[in-house]
Amino acid sequence: MRTFLAVLMATAVATCALAAPQVVKEWSFNTPGDNEGWTKANHITGLKVADGALQGAITDWDPFLTGPQFEIPASPWQAVEIRLKTDDDGNGEIFWTNTTESAYGGFSPGKETHFTVTGDNEWHEYRIQPFWQGEGKIILLRLDLPAAKGGGKTFAVDWIRIVDLGAAAPVDASRWNFAGGLQGWSLSGSGAVQPGAGGVQFAATGKDCQLLSPPLRLPAEDKWNVHLRLTATGSDSAGILWASDKASGLHRQTFPLRADGQPHVYNLDLSGAGGWTGNCLLFGLSLPEGAKGTLQTVALTTDPEGPADVEITGFFAEDALNRAGRDCPLSLTLTNHGGAPATGLKIAKLDLPPGVRLMGTGTALNLPEVPPAETIRQRLLVRGDRAVRAPVKATLAGPGAPAAPAVTELVLLPDLKLPKASYVPEPKPVPCDYEIGAYYFPGWGAANRWQCIRDIAPIRKPVLGWYDEGNPECADWQIKWAVENGIKYFSVDWYWSAGGRHLEHWLHNAYMKSKYRQHLKWCMMWANHNAPNTHSEADQRAVTQYWLDHYFTMPEYYRINNMPVVCIWAPGNMRRDMGGSAGAKKLLDISQEMAKAAGYKGIYFTAMCNPDAGAVKVLKDEGYSETQTYHYMGHGGKAANPMRFTFDLVANSSREHWQQFLDIGILPFMPNLATGWDSRPWHGDRGVVITGRTVPLFRQICVEAKKFADEHGIKRLMLAPLNEWGEGSYLEPCAEFGFEMYETVRDVFCSGAIHGAPGAMNRAPTNFGPRDVGLGPYDFTDMDVPPRTSWDFADGGQGWGPMMGIGDFKAENGALTFVTASRDPAVMVSPQGLRANKFTKFVVRIKVADHPTGKDSAQLFWNVGNGTSEALSAKADVIADGQWHDLTLDLGANPRWRGKVTQLRFDPCNTQGVKVAIEEIRLE
Repeated sequence: MRTFLAVLMATAVATCALAAPQVVKEWSFNTPGDNEGWTKANHITGLKVADGALQGAITDWDPFLTGPQFEIPASPWQAVEIRLKTDDDGNGEIFWTNTTESAYGGFSPGKETHFTVTGDNEWHEYRIQPFWQGEGKIILLRLDLPAAKGGGKTFAVDWIRIVDLGAAAPVDASRWNFAGGLQGWSLSGSGAVQPGAGGVQFAATGKDCQLLSPPLRLPAEDKWNVHLRLTATGSDSAGILWASDKASGLHRQTFPLRADGQPHVYNLDLSGAGGWTGNCLLFGLSLPEGAKGTLQTVALTTDPEGPADVEITGFFAEDALNRAGRDCPLSLTLTNHGGAPATGLKIAKLDLPPGVRLMGTGTALNLPEVPPAETIRQRLLVRGDRAVRAPVKATLAGPGAPAAPAVTELVLLPDLKLPKASYVPEPKPVPCDYEIGAYYFPGWGAANRWQCIRDIAPIRKPVLGWYDEGNPECADWQIKWAVENGIKYFSVDWYWSAGGRHLEHWLHNAYMKSKYRQHLKWCMMWANHNAPNTHSEADQRAVTQYWLDHYFTMPEYYRINNMPVVCIWAPGNMRRDMGGSAGAKKLLDISQEMAKAAGYKGIYFTAMCNPDAGAVKVLKDEGYSETQTYHYMGHGGKAANPMRFTFDLVANSSREHWQQFLDIGILPFMPNLATGWDSRPWHGDRGVVITGRTVPLFRQICVEAKKFADEHGIKRLMLAPLNEWGEGSYLEPCAEFGFEMYETVRDVFCSGAIHGAPGAMNRAPTNFGPRDVGLGPYDFTDMDVPPRTSWDFADGGQGWGPMMGIGDFKAENGALTFVTASRDPAVMVSPQGLRANKFTKFVVRIKVADHPTGKDSAQLFWNVGNGTSEALSAKADVIADGQWHDLTLDLGANPRWRGKVTQLRFDPCNTQGVKVAIEEIRLE
């Protein structure tokens, strides 16, 4: 019997069919010289048919082959089978499409199926089931092979074919209790299952282990919740998988496993998943390599089920700098994963270090009720009279209480006995032999922007607190800490689209009004996330004139070779909007001409780029002077799960990443020092999660970067983002690391300058926080107020702000006013904890200025569960006559208006260049 590999990896699935496969389309490559239409190759040379196979050599990072056009009806029970040998392990992909119209010849992201390739230069057969039924028909395939940076790898394809697997009769089940056996479920991939009285015992021994349901016919629209009961060890994450008759592809959503060997309840909200629609055809669990345990129940339900099951999701000292002799708040956060409320919980035992005592009464040891799918926070105040570093342990009791105690390390630093200050003390910049820059994300201008950080990753709390980023005093603390730890300038994320600007509160309201800005330079990292076809030569002239009028004249603006620096986030967007590389070059030429006419030597344009020689050559031809990367999130090919791995892999592969840029040699590059990544506060469990970031590992990166720079005469280096708190890429002083990350930068890159040069400082400044000199707090005052359900804008934006496509935004005189800067404008608010079932209407008092049609369309999007999509929205017509109107969007008509809403996004119209005013918004 033929053996097929790569079964259900991420989006590749083994058949659960019973009938013998029938060939629908085949390319056999049996005739020498006849490629059978597989001729369009990228990063592949020597493509030919010989010895009964399609052969070639892989030359670079993105090798693929495109086949000839054909046409077959698309079915969920079809598969692509490939017989392949190659000498390079890695990830393969099959792209599929029903059109030739796209930027990639008909192909597009999201229409691909991944599989794992074995690179032992032996023949292997792979079966990939794409679940492409939503396409209606398939007319093209593309085969992507494992990348081979630097080339030197070969491959051969014996045959490629599409087969019809047939399928068993679908079942209508939505609940499985595995105490009675497998109930039609099957194991796919490397692993083992054993039915038992307590459920299905599983052990995943490879990367592709899946537990799959039988074929289903289950309406998804009223089954939003996935209810699981299972016990697990060996992995801290797993995934759920499903196929829909309305959305192509096998969809996946990861979730955290409580891998403590105890039985736990899980309720996973799918109402925010765009692929959860129509009829569910297949459901399953993806089990990472090493996961073991027992699966007791799987149920697709309307609401959360099961008893209270409380997890300790946080226990730590709230403040980043705690000193002996003053109160230290400890924060205990609890999340209930069950379907019933957790009542009667208490801290049965609190173990404190010697000399540390609980302040106040013991009532704090009685915990409030934790509702289903909710998180609560309890604060305990402790105090120690002397410095201490020791564990604190809290043991909980009550229904649903976790078996393991909460443990944190309490660090009380010595009292510095500093005098009180009336303002931020004067910075004392340290000399440094290198120019160290840092990316800065100005995203923290409202209380609701901090809520997801506070709820999901509160240990990231900055030393400044949950601060108002538009406060000049906060900016002066940031300047002081940066320059006293070796950072010379910030490369600030800057947003412009067709004249619309946003997220400039830090730059315009704080930095430009700060007392100490002369100590810290800055430049733009233009985040040109504009919609397609919204940037032109006229826009380039307008944006350049804005730079000349407002920024380049500042003495603090950072320069290289006496030219102001502008970094471009997406050079490809310029090519897209200007018809190619020649058009993009014309845009940069316009800016250079304008800068020189204004008396400047020119503009030093840098570009975000991957280490690809072809891409760098294009950038040089377009007029860029240097390349950069915003993040390095690589793992050197050693991560078993590229979506979830440890920071030591980043540290150990960073030098290889820099070397790739150096080897290209076409443009200078600026080495990027990785600061981590864990975007769960913003993206839930869908994004990349890098765990285990520590100060020693970051020090390793810094030491390697210094050595690399010294070996190659490099003097400019860039720290990845300082303050991407939502994405988990941060160094700024915080509760997790205090000042240790900053001090690492100073110790590695500045120690010689501080201690060595004659007349230089003999020691570095002592880092301290606002409380140490009697200043602060700077936290937003409305962090703990209930979520708003109405907004009258009497005192500003009340949490609403521009999201995209918005220009000249103002929140004053009882209204929001702005001009739409694109055809997709949006304002947003994050009302954390808003319950959808209490409201059925979204009402807006709005005025949209005249435009030719006199009418337009408004749309509200909302976030629930793990995201948003077009399905999570409501529309209504809006009158565009320059008069006030009350606009009502019917939320109750959409069954996905449910659960806990974490964000509202309002698109007032679909027209660019329109004046909009909003006087009131309310939920009814």
